[in-house]
Amino acid sequence: MRRKLGFTLVELLVVIAIIGVLVALLLPAIQAAREAARRTSCTNNLKQFGIALHNYHDSLKIFPPGGVDRPSDISHIYSSAHSMLLPYFEENSLKGLYDVTKHWALQRPEIAGKVIPVFMCPSNGGDNPVVDELLTGVLKVAYGSDQPYIPGQGYPLFGGTNYVVCKGVTDAWCGGGTDKNHLVPPGPPYVPVSERGMFDFFWNVPIRKITDGTSNTIAAGEGAYGGTWLVTGVVTAANRNILPSGSGAGRTSYQAWIESEPVPKGVANAVPLFIGSVLACTLEPMNKNPVTASVVDEKNLFGIAGCQKSLPSAPGTKQPWTQGGTHSAPNFRSDHSNGCNFLFADGSVHFLHDTIDMLTYQQLSTMMGNDIAVIPDN
Repeated sequence: MRRKLGFTLVELLVVIAIIGVLVALLLPAIQAAREAARRTSCTNNLKQFGIALHNYHDSLKIFPPGGVDRPSDISHIYSSAHSMLLPYFEENSLKGLYDVTKHWALQRPEIAGKVIPVFMCPSNGGDNPVVDELLTGVLKVAYGSDQPYIPGQGYPLFGGTNYVVCKGVTDAWCGGGTDKNHLVPPGPPYVPVSERGMFDFFWNVPIRKITDGTSNTIAAGEGAYGGTWLVTGVVTAANRNILPSGSGAGRTSYQAWIESEPVPKGVANAVPLFIGSVLACTLEPMNKNPVTASVVDEKNLFGIAGCQKSLPSAPGTKQPWTQGGTHSAPNFRSDHSNGCNFLFADGSVHFLHDTIDMLTYQQLSTMMGNDIAVIPDN
């Protein structure tokens, strides 16, 4: 008898089972390889930020501030650090459209909604650009017909960023001085030098003032956003991990590259409107979720009392534990596993694990703390 060629049912099932096992073994490896590629791309994006920062410094002999206002209008931020760096990301045409005589909320829609690929980590799952109906409604009430709208679309789009600059170990949004008529940079005695990072409002520094060393000072890091990164409401020591009630409960911690201005506490309490910021601090652990909102107590902006951070520094710090402030600022976070990428002032990028000792983490974020902080080996 001639033997028929082909698989028996048992053989076919065995082959299918083997293929299934191989696929199950290969999928995690493929996913890991893709994430490794995304993390490398994220590292390269931050290196581009480092090049932009140093080119800015080469041109102006100073790093950009975290945000600037105009002497005639100190209640609004006109430009963020990201906006000021646009020419150094080959966005000269976009910078040319930016009207520096108007604050960020009154810029043209095609500027505010511009998506800049180098500003986004490929691992991030958030929308870009972002539509924020609540924020737009608040701006419409505040500025009326001056607030720009996209014809036929209603709500403006906001181009997002996952890379945020470092305030240091303080979450205080502080004008310095004693009142708005004596506005000075928020340095000592209003914010202790030991708490200062490289960036803040009205605070731009030359490289020579980074006395802790450029290789040991964080310039920027990741600020992921999207569905998994919710944001807290107005923050106190007692409720830092409690989500806001009402319509704000589902908000995520996104930030637009054009906007560095924190939400006034009065608005945040009334609406509630909670967002992230293009400035972050190390007062809280990285990857804390929900993320702390960017909120400024507009009634407590000036003088030493208004410039204190809300919580003490990590145990072991050599400096006084200033605390009791009524402002809040976001923590760093990323969609990579177990940590975040950070850009240092020398232009290098390092991945710090979220299990890092908090004292070391905070010391790396300050620029004049007189600390001997070493980047941990991964």
